[in-house]
Amino acid sequence: MPSMAPGVDFNVIAREWRCKWSSDFDMYSLLACQSLLDDLKDEMLGIVHGWNKDMSRSHQCFNGAIDTSRSGIQRIIDGENKDFKVVIKLPADIYSQWAADGHPPEQRFLEGLHQIHGVSQVETQTYTLETVNLWADGGKIKVPSAKNGCMADKLPKLE
Repeated sequence: MPSMAPGVDFNVIAREWRCKWSSDFDMYSLLACQSLLDDLKDEMLGIVHGWNKDMSRSHQCFNGAIDTSRSGIQRIIDGENKDFKVVIKLPADIYSQWAADGHPPEQRFLEGLHQIHGVSQVETQTYTLETVNLWADGGKIKVPSAKNGCMADKLPKLE
């Protein structure tokens, strides 16, 4: 597992694409940003899950086949600061190959954002993204005992 410093390990890397949008013209720029993201959805799902649009018609069960804690796509919209963000997270080894390939379809997405009237500050950023398990202690999950928990008075009493 890669480490930035002792005890600061990571195995997931995220790439963020972001811009500012305007509320002018009934939020035209926000709607156009979402439309651009929708247009690239299938290609982006292929990157994070090996997905293609034909799989949506499949009868194959994907339970357990997709680990959303390590790979996925999130869209973040901040209405107050007018931020539109897309975060693509991947396991570090898969991310390295995606980065070597130039983060496709990043260039098309960023060029598309630049073409939208009302969009500004188009930027990218790369960072690690880890799920923090506050219950874990040495790799083991600590779960409070039911007899001492918040529902202790609801448990049947054994005599």
